[in-house]
This record gives sequence, C-alpha cells and structure tokens, in this order.
Amino acid sequence: MPEWFLYIVSILSKSWVLMLSPAIFIFFVFKDRLAFRFVLLTAAFFLFGNLTASSLRAFDDIYIYRYLVWAITDIIWMALIAYWGIKDKVYLWQCVIGQLVVIGAPILQLFRLVDRHLWDLAYSTVIYQTLMPFINIATVVVCYLPLIILFTKQGSVKSKIENSPPSI
Repeated sequence: MPEWFLYIVSILSKSWVLMLSPAIFIFFVFKDRLAFRFVLLTAAFFLFGNLTASSLRAFDDIYIYRYLVWAITDIIWMALIAYWGIKDKVYLWQCVIGQLVVIGAPILQLFRLVDRHLWDLAYSTVIYQTLMPFINIATVVVCYLPLIILFTKQGSVKSKIENSPPSI
C-alpha cells in the first residue's frame, strides 16, 4: 500500500471520522442533504481536531492554549450548526440535540483550564477524561439519528400497509 494511504487510514482510525464514514456514505446515497451536511461538518471538525492535536500539544507545554483552541473549535462548530439550522440547511431538531450534547465540551475545556492553572487542583482530571469521550460518542449518535428515524418510519409504513383492511 502507498505510504500516503496508510497515513490517511491511521488518521481515520484514531479519530471519530472512521465512525462517521458510513453515515456520510449512506446520507449521500439516500440524498438526505440535511443529514449529510450535519455529518460532514461534524466529521470535518473531528478530522481537524485529530490533525491539529499532536502539534498543538507539542506547542503548548504550559497546558493553556490547547484548551482554549479546543473550546473555540467546539463553539465554532456549534455556531455553524446553529446557523445552518436557522437557514434550514440541517434538520432543526438535529441541530438542537447537537447543541445540547456539545455544549458540555467547551465548558469542560474551560473548567479544565481554570482547574489546572488558577486553582492548581486536579478535580477536572477524572471528570474531563470521563465526560469528553461520552460527549464525542453522543455527537456521533446524533449524526446517526436521521438514519434511525428513516428506518423507524419505513417500518411503521410497512406495518400500516400490512394492517390495513383488504381493498375490494
């Protein structure tokens, strides 16, 4: 395999983009533009975070800038999703659920920053290491919600057809 391909696969395997790849493909095939935009933007931000994390950690030896950059990145994602939700570019319900899920991330980032530098305590370590993966998992689940709703609607339509009285 080419080296560039292995590099791309290693990046994808380390990030949530690999988990979102099937959703990107499925929403593209089903031509669900609203869900496709949501999942594509989310995957782009996960990929950006993965690509910049190691260089940001190498640059930030005092543990300040990484939390600020990650909080700002989450806030920018939330702003873009909110804007697209208002402009009917993504599902409004998915936008609202995404906002509710991700709002914890910048709060945790800033709490971690304050906890490490102003208070010089370690309260945030366990909270941060526990909740951030759950926030990321919940964000991936929000990306798949239109697919779950699509399958639920198809199942309910089939059951209505099967349960309808025979026509004469």
